[in-house]
Amino acid sequence: MKTLALVSGDLAIGDGGYQMLTGGPRIRQDLALAMAEPYGHDTYHPEYGSVLASYIGEPLTAELELLVRSEVVRVLQQYVAAQQADIATDALATARSRYSYADVVDAVTSVAAEVSFSTVKVLVGLRTRAGAAVNVVRTVAL
Repeated sequence: MKTLALVSGDLAIGDGGYQMLTGGPRIRQDLALAMAEPYGHDTYHPEYGSVLASYIGEPLTAELELLVRSEVVRVLQQYVAAQQADIATDALATARSRYSYADVVDAVTSVAAEVSFSTVKVLVGLRTRAGAAVNVVRTVAL
């Protein structure tokens, strides 16, 4: 499945038009955007986004790191569930799947968080159904 490439919040221009992303780069962009978007900010998708920014400035404790990691896992679960729902919808409609194996998250291999007073940095390792490793790094700051 292709999606438009974004650079600093703007559409990326390529040869002959807008740049498109698929596979690992698409997954990386989708998840990075979901982790940076404030939770509930989208009227049409109130479950989209994360609360990671709300953890900035909190006391640096082991509990805070667990909260950050659990929020990242929630975002990942939501992303995978949305992919599975789209795949099921396509199958029930006997339509060609909108995803290739390179576009589908098969497994989460690691989730790590680095929390400081002014930033939350998230590192996620994934594997696609095509077997490609995808690393997502997102820093959320106020």
